[in-house]
Amino acid sequence: MTPMPDVFIAEQEILPEITQSRGAGLSLTYGFHPSPFGEAVAFVADQGLAGLGFVERGERALALDDMMRRWPKAAVREDQAASAPFVARAFDPALWQAAKPLPILPIGSDFDRQVWKALLKVPFGQAATYSDLAAEIGRPKAARVIGAAVGRNPIAFLVPCHRIIGRSGALTGYHWGLARKQAILEWEKRLMGGSGSV
Repeated sequence: MTPMPDVFIAEQEILPEITQSRGAGLSLTYGFHPSPFGEAVAFVADQGLAGLGFVERGERALALDDMMRRWPKAAVREDQAASAPFVARAFDPALWQAAKPLPILPIGSDFDRQVWKALLKVPFGQAATYSDLAAEIGRPKAARVIGAAVGRNPIAFLVPCHRIIGRSGALTGYHWGLARKQAILEWEKRLMGGSGSV
């Protein structure tokens, strides 16, 4: 039996004023790095990884702007060396250690974070629907607003919005493109030895 892979993460406490002020007083460093799914951009705060996204068609400026719009008042500077270890630990299964979880800082509203915590319960190599998420957080009729919160997820891959599919089983929208979503799901399935149910 193939052991279940798991990206071990530890969610850090978010101060309400960081969300309410749209990042005012928050210092972030960022860097661009290779990943199994194309070039990634990572944003790191003192507390942990605050953002992880992907670069489309080599457009680094667009990827940077996309992430920075989430925290427009944060102080941001480039530092490849600071963000590199976070990206390595995100994508290298050899570095996924329960004893040393990767700290993440998913900055968003209380509702957004509730949805993102529900995403973390979707097992590696498997999938769930928006309705499943709605049921998980006790809002069975809120699939549409939950879908919007999934789309605002600032930490791609680690907070696995890619594991959410349509009720019919079809792939649905993904902020970083359906081709990348499919690639991530297939990669996870391969790590599971082909036993994942995607």
